[in-house]
This record gives sequence, structure tokens and C-alpha cells, in this order.
Amino acid sequence: YRVSDTPGASLGTSMLQAGKKTTSDFVNLSEDRDKKHGCLYMRFNTATDMTDDPFENFGFDGILGLGLRSLSQAPPFNLVESGAKEGAWYGDDHRLKMFGVFLAVSDFEHSEITFGGYKPEHITAGEQISWNKVYDGHLGHWQLAVKSITADGVRLPFCDDGTCRAVVDTGTSLLGVPRKIGRELVLRLRHKSSRAGCKTNLPALEIQLEQFTLVLGPSDITRAEGGVAALKEPNAAAQEQTNSTALKMPANAAQEQTNATCMPMLMFMDLPEPLSPKTLILGEPVLQKYYTVFDALAPRIGFATAHHVRPTL
Repeated sequence: YRVSDTPGASLGTSMLQAGKKTTSDFVNLSEDRDKKHGCLYMRFNTATDMTDDPFENFGFDGILGLGLRSLSQAPPFNLVESGAKEGAWYGDDHRLKMFGVFLAVSDFEHSEITFGGYKPEHITAGEQISWNKVYDGHLGHWQLAVKSITADGVRLPFCDDGTCRAVVDTGTSLLGVPRKIGRELVLRLRHKSSRAGCKTNLPALEIQLEQFTLVLGPSDITRAEGGVAALKEPNAAAQEQTNSTALKMPANAAQEQTNATCMPMLMFMDLPEPLSPKTLILGEPVLQKYYTVFDALAPRIGFATAHHVRPTL
């Protein structure tokens, strides 16, 4: 496999999630055929006692942290750093600390994470990855600068002071926004459903980064009112972590409610210092629509519209 827009960034080692079973797929690149890969020695934190709230609601056995090195208790606890150092996956110096995240949207495909590069086949034909610089990497978060926020065609002044940030988080199932802008976004993005339910493109939420604009329409971030709660307060944030089931609804649910209201699924979060009070959390809605590539070497994050398998009627 070859990638046209980033030299040396091709396939690495992939982990597929098919239902509840996780498998690995090791791809032999020509320069690595005589090397052994796939084993990794690193350290873990073991929990011997946990509270019922929120852990009884989780269906997983542990948390695989993918933050930057400074967010780990020590370097040996960081998966990307440890894996790159010990040769646990294929890749050259330019892509050893790179991983691509693809989140499935239907049963016709599988979610996948690729270490040591990314998979071009997860990118919509004709598109290339747009890279954005990570700021304040010493805090450990994959944090990007946000230049502006536009809702339903109206550019909001919220980010005019240049302090808006966005943390891209694979463990958050919703879109997190500060309270100061949250309710205005709800008012502008809330709308009556059409014959297609909430599966439309407008009104849209546009988040302008330095080199790319994320565009999320009703089909990406709204659900018919009366289903899943539209507004999530911070004390519900933990229950949303890595819980994609909260976003799953029957395919015809919105169509059956032609008179329903489409509510944006936003989680109100005011993050503490040292993070900016104007920090957004970009979770599952962004990662499903866009194939996202994290590069800890730069550090930087790349986005391109994801290629999803659509069912044939």
C-alpha cells in the first residue's frame, strides 16, 4: 500500500473490532519481512476496587489510553511510545508513532485502529489527509486550535479571542462543548424533522481548525427528541465514555416521527485549568465521519472524510 500525500505513511499493524471480538492484522511490508513484530512489554495500572457508578454501566474490561506521553504516569505506561520503541509494529521512523482510527457506522464494516501508519482505503476517494498542529502537548491531550464555530450558517463570536481549543478523544461518545456556547448551539441546530427524519445535512455545525473544517450535520449529531437525552451535563460524562450504544437507534426511528424535533446531541462540559475554558471535546461523531490519524512524533492530527460501506438496497 502507498499513500500519496504523506511519504512513508502506509500500513502498519491493525486491530479490528468485530462485535465483541478483537483481532489483529499484521501486514508484511517489504522492508520488514525478516523482522519479528507483535510483542510488547509495557506497564499497566490494575484496578482492584471500583465504584458502581459509573463502572457498572461499562461493557469493557479495561481502558487502552492513547494520549500523549506526558499524560501517562510514566513512559512505560504509554502504548504508542512503548510500541514504537520496542518495534511492536511495522513502520519507519516517520510513522512509528502514528496511528489511524476508523469507527464503523453499521454492521457492514468493522471499527479499526492501525499502529505505525494508517490505511488509505478508509479515506474517501479523491481526498487527502489535512494535518493540524497539536498545541500544549505537555498537557498530554490531543489538543487543536479552533479558529471559529459556525452554526446553521451563522459564525459565532465565541472564538474571536483566539483561545478556543478542541481535544480529540477516542473515549468520548458525544460532542462536548462549554456551557457558554452550548445552549446557543442547541437553539440554532434544533429543528423539525423532515420526511427523512434527522438524516439530513442541514442545519450544520462547522468547526474551523487551522487546516481543516469539520462539518457535522443532523445525521452526525442529532437524534429525534423523545429518544436519547439531548443535553448531557458533566456528571453524565463518565457514563458516555466509550459507550457507543447511547448513539444507536433503529434506522427507521426518525422516519416514524415526521413531526418530531431533531435535537443536537451535545454534552455540556466546562473543563478545569490548565485547559482553556473554551475547550471542545471531539468524540465519536467526529471520529465516525472523519478518518482520523494521530501522529505523536510531530505532534499533529490529520483528518479526511471516512469511506464507509453503505448497505445495498
